[in-house]
Amino acid sequence: MRGEFVDLAGARMYCYAFGSRGVGEPIVLIHGAFTSSHLWQDLLPRLPEGHRVLVLDLLGHGRSDPPGGAAMTIAAHAERVAQLLDIMGVPVASLVGHGMGAAVAAAIAQRQPTRVARLALINPTMLADTPRDAMISGRLARIAALLPLWRWLAPGWLASALHASLLPAYAQRDRGAHSLDVYLRGFRTRDGRDAACAQLAALRASRADTVSALQPGALHGPVLLAVGRLDPLRSESRTARLTTALAAATRGALSIHRLPGVAHVAPEEAPDQLGALITELLTRPLPTPSSESPDD
Repeated sequence: MRGEFVDLAGARMYCYAFGSRGVGEPIVLIHGAFTSSHLWQDLLPRLPEGHRVLVLDLLGHGRSDPPGGAAMTIAAHAERVAQLLDIMGVPVASLVGHGMGAAVAAAIAQRQPTRVARLALINPTMLADTPRDAMISGRLARIAALLPLWRWLAPGWLASALHASLLPAYAQRDRGAHSLDVYLRGFRTRDGRDAACAQLAALRASRADTVSALQPGALHGPVLLAVGRLDPLRSESRTARLTTALAAATRGALSIHRLPGVAHVAPEEAPDQLGALITELLTRPLPTPSSESPDD
């Protein structure tokens, strides 16, 4: 695997390719807030052969540049990912998103339907058909409420607070502690602290960014929703409302899977199950123009 930095109007995003080109469309993996491309390391070898897999770090995360003055909303992340795909020569792909990355993937699919063949939403956050439901977890909300304070404290303080806040997202706490050390390492610098503050503020500003993606008929092509049964970041009622909205948005082209024994970070905790689900998604037929209603 050889990574590269792609310049997007002065801000560099890091990405790398995995697998080999074949008859299948490329697969793009989009991580969520406060993680990185490291999230997918166990899933990658479980994806089917014959697909070029593009793995990226969102701006302000992993090896990508700090945001500086660039926006960190879901809409802004979606626009940058689409620009990166243009530069990388990927006109059509299947998108797999986790957490906030699922909301980013859904935003791309709704705004550029011809670009997205299939969509996998893994433990989505910030994805809802009303701004009221597009909420960050209570723990992150409490950290976000202290943004004026974090900006004046040493960077390690905010990174430690994020570590404690995100650890319950893992069913396997020992693994979670190690992974969070990796994800949050970059946020322990001054630039990283500022990037984390920008992302926290942008989450609150993103609550309406995906509403249009969940309107009836807004998403085209097969969609997979996979949710860990132990995910503490989504209540059962919010998950039920999301499922109903997705069924309408996809006109029923939705498969739903609840993952037993899995909390929020399913790509780490259930890579075998996810690999099998994504493999099945990639075999599902794409809609034809004749199968869509005349008002599309």
